[in-house]
Parts: sequence; C-alpha cells; structure tokens
Amino acid sequence: MQTQYRKSDIVDLENLQNTYEITNHDILNGYMPFHITSLQHYNPIYSCFFELNETNIQKTTLKHKYAIHDLQRVTDTETGELLSKSVFIKFSPLLDPVKYMIGKYDISNDAIRTLPTLSNNPHHKLADRNNASYIDCFFSFLSSQLLHKHGLVNAIDFYGSYLGIQEKYKMNISDDIEYLCTSRYFNENVGKLFKVSEEIPGNGNYCYGSRGNKQRLNIQGSLNAHNISLIDLDIEQLDIEEMDIEQLDPNTKQCTENAHISGLTAVGYLGNSVERSAKEFELNSAGVVYEKQCSHSSTLSSESSNDSSVNYSTEDENSEESGEHEESSTEDEDNDCEDDEYEEDSEPEDNMYSYMDNFPIQMICLEKCEGTIDQLFEEGELSKKEGAAAMMQIIMTLIAYQRAFSFTHNDLHTNNIMYVNTDAEFLYYKYNKKTYQVPTYGRIFKIIDFGRSIYRFCGKMFCSDSFAPGGDAATQYNFEPYMNDDKPRLDPNPSFDLCRLGCSIYDFLIEDETEADMDTFQKTIYRWCCDDNGKNILYKRDGEERYPNFKLYKMIARTVHNHCPQSQLDYPFFSQFALSPKEVKKVGKGTVVMDIDGIPSYM
Repeated sequence: MQTQYRKSDIVDLENLQNTYEITNHDILNGYMPFHITSLQHYNPIYSCFFELNETNIQKTTLKHKYAIHDLQRVTDTETGELLSKSVFIKFSPLLDPVKYMIGKYDISNDAIRTLPTLSNNPHHKLADRNNASYIDCFFSFLSSQLLHKHGLVNAIDFYGSYLGIQEKYKMNISDDIEYLCTSRYFNENVGKLFKVSEEIPGNGNYCYGSRGNKQRLNIQGSLNAHNISLIDLDIEQLDIEEMDIEQLDPNTKQCTENAHISGLTAVGYLGNSVERSAKEFELNSAGVVYEKQCSHSSTLSSESSNDSSVNYSTEDENSEESGEHEESSTEDEDNDCEDDEYEEDSEPEDNMYSYMDNFPIQMICLEKCEGTIDQLFEEGELSKKEGAAAMMQIIMTLIAYQRAFSFTHNDLHTNNIMYVNTDAEFLYYKYNKKTYQVPTYGRIFKIIDFGRSIYRFCGKMFCSDSFAPGGDAATQYNFEPYMNDDKPRLDPNPSFDLCRLGCSIYDFLIEDETEADMDTFQKTIYRWCCDDNGKNILYKRDGEERYPNFKLYKMIARTVHNHCPQSQLDYPFFSQFALSPKEVKKVGKGTVVMDIDGIPSYM
C-alpha cells in the first residue's frame, strides 16, 4: 500500500449547506456549519509523503476510492461516477475548545487562526503532524485502504478531509459547564469572545449549572464541623495534588479560601466513571464531584458533528501523574462525547452549547453509520450470541489493524464502536490459516474515533499529541516522540484496547454475580477487566473503584498484558466460530473471505 495523491478541487460548501437540514436551535444561534473560510486540502501529514510546493499544494490530496460530493452522494475518484452514499462529517477542532474558553490561548495572536502551509508560522499545535485531529483523519484514510484493497468490511470508509476556519464552531458544553464556570476568564468573556446557547444559571459570576442545571453542592447553614458531612466522596482516591485557585472565578475562590476541607459538606456522586473516558470526574474547589464526559451515545448517524470532547486530569497540568485535558476525538464517550455529537433533527432541551467565532477545524468526511454498540447494550438488544459475534468482529478488526500498522486505539469504548446494517448472514475471516464464520445478526461493526491512536506507516510513527506533556493522555505511556528519560520506558500496549473496551461494557452485563454464576459472555468481559495477577482492575471487593479517573488508564497500560486480540481466538467463546477443514470445503465458491493473513505489514 502506497500513499498516493490525486488532484482535486475544493468541495462545494454551498452544495453541502443546501443538503444540510438546519435545526431551529441552529437558526436561533446563527449556526451555519458550512460557513467556512480558507478551506484547504493540506495538513502537515501530507509533507511526510508528497513533494509539495506553493503551486501543487492547492490541489493535492490523499487518493481514496470515494470523495464527498454532498451529504447524500460521493464521487468515484477513478471513474468520476456519482454514487448514492450517505456522508457523515465530523468537525474536528484543531485547538482545544475548553482551553480556548478558559484563556489558555492568546486570542490576539493571529497564529491560532492561521492554517498550516509550507512556509507560514501557525500556532505550534496546528503545525504539529501529531495533532489529534490529523492522527484521527489519517488513520480513517488508512482504514479505508484496508476496506478497498483487502476487503476488510469492518473498516470505516473515508471520503476526504479539509482544513478551514469555521465561522462558528459549535461545542456541546453540557458536561463541561461547571468546570468552565470556575474560570474567571470564562465568566468575564462569555457573550463576548464566545456565546453560550442559553442563560448560565448561578449567582453573580459564579455558575453552578450542569446537565439539567442541577446543583450538586448542597451546603446548609454555616460552615462548621458539627453540621457538615462528606457523602459519597473519597478525597484521597481523587488523587488531587493541587488546585489552581488563581484561575478560579472570584466567588469560587472566596468560597475555597473561607472553607476548611474538614468542615466541607459536599453531596455528590462518582457515578459509573468506567463507562466513559479517562479523567471524566473532577473535584472542583467547592468540593463538587461532577462529570467531565457526556454519557449519551455519540453516533455517526447525524450528518455532522463536533469533535469537541475533552477529558480532564484531576492533577495539576505540570504534574508527572497526568496530562491536562485535550481534545479527543475521541468523542467523549460520547467522545469522548471522545466527539460531542448531536442529532441535527433533535436538540435535547437540557443540552447547552458554546459557539466560538472563527475557529480552526478539520472537516473529516466518513461513511454514515446507523448507531453505536453502546445503544444496543443500553437498550438490551444484544443477546449472548449476538454479543459474542459482535466482539469477534472487533477482535478481527484489531488483529488486522495491529498486523498492518502496529495500531493501538487507546480509547476503545462502547461509543467508539458503530455499526452499519447488512443483509449478509455471515462474515468470513481467514487468520493464522484458520477460517472463521461469524454471524452478523444484521450488523457490521466498525471502530471509529482515532484521535488518541498510535500507529506506524511507511517507516514513520504517528502518535497523537494527547500523549504529549500537558495532553489528556500524558504519562499513559513513555516512549518517543514524548519520551521522558527520567522515567522507565513504557511502549504502547496491544492488550490495552480490549481491556478498555471491557471496562466500558462491564456494568452493562455484570452486577453482583460471582464469577461462578456468570455466563460465558459475562466471563469474557470480566476476564478482559483483570490484570496480569487476575485482579479486577475496575473494582475492589467492596465495590469501590480500584483506580479512579485517569489512573485506570495508566494501570491498564502497566499491568494488563494478557488480552491482545490474537490470544482471544484460543478461548472457546471465540474459537466456536472456527470452521473445520470439512466445513471450509462447504463454503460457497463465491463467498468473500477476508484474508487477514494476506494483509502485509505496512509499518
């Protein structure tokens, strides 16, 4: 597989806008997603493969099978034929929107709105080929190459990408609002530098609102040790080293300075953090535990979304224990919402959105999927047999990705697995000289959101800047290009993804059952959530979280090595799909078999 280029004109944004169904919510807030200026093909990864100059850079882009025409059609890049295919567009931010809203960028510096070229000097994040948005986009392209060159139907298809400055970048801040409201910069500039879709509840400059505008801090009477208790909050387990009081809103800061921690009353909850992405809970200065990730499903079923999810560390941004939040394209678990995605025909009443003017984004154009596996678990639509088949599809996808690209996703959860409908009764895979027949039950599953991924291609390492110092996954690993020579080396872990996925499935399937009482599907997920010593990495025996927040990610990377995708095929739960030599002979001659053995290393 070679990375080839093709000459292409810029997509017609007016055509896209005309086929986009605008919502009343968008109209009220003046949001027109395809009002984008300075649209260009080039992103810094292109310079790794193509000899570019100021002339050819304008039309040079990656060569892929199909290119977006509008939201319902694509162009076959080889024949020029227009084909009917629904397109999903992710608006992936090139800067961290939350950092933007709390004043971490110098907004007077034109560099933050200068798109990268061969000769200019944009903000370092926009020029970095490891920008999580570029990493996400390029692996989406590589995935589509496995789809079209090797017939891997579980690979997501890719229809092109563009950088641009979006007139208004839209981000769902429903789960970020309490964090944002502790920032003096945010409170002073909301309505000036950025707009929020509804009035922020609160008293003066300090706002309490979150989803549903519920206040989770409940202090009655005066602050003293006699009438105050701490409920459902283990301060020691939150692993907080210090708080940046100077960055807080003045009212919040005053509350913090006047209250002794021993006399603080907080009514909050940790919730089910393992069903979402890393670092999703944080203790703010008023002692409130609040979610940092949304829990609704993020899907590719709408035609556009904002990849605006971020994770938050519970530690200082300079601490060695964790990085600062970064975007994850990872839609939150909504992806991350790791993407904060939304249905264009339905804006939930309790959602709050921020609109940032003239924001640098990447349009990533992908095939449109039907829904997430999270939705199927949530609605109880997966039986044990269907669950086994779905997991088998994911395992085979990971085997192919690891074989071709030494790939780790690093945030594989139930909202980062989507499906398309199919009439095919079975999928056939060939791996390690064995043929596997996997029932589809009407669905083909695909992995999405590669913004935290690490992979190799053509002798080059591509590593999301989420792992850079200050990134939302900093210190999960320790290797080049972000090696800290003062710490032990820790390379990407091929067992990480199934363990992380198991953590997101665990509470859907397992409640109070002992391992002896579990069915085989439950036992599989339970096993994926065990470390090298057979210890549950999620929960202690008393039900408490063993490793809260981002520490779970770090401990999976360090203590889980028995769940690489290939090894799963030795377990009866998955080896049941293997065909005997006699059964293989009965497979019809016209049957398409995905030959993973035939996929070479492209590293």
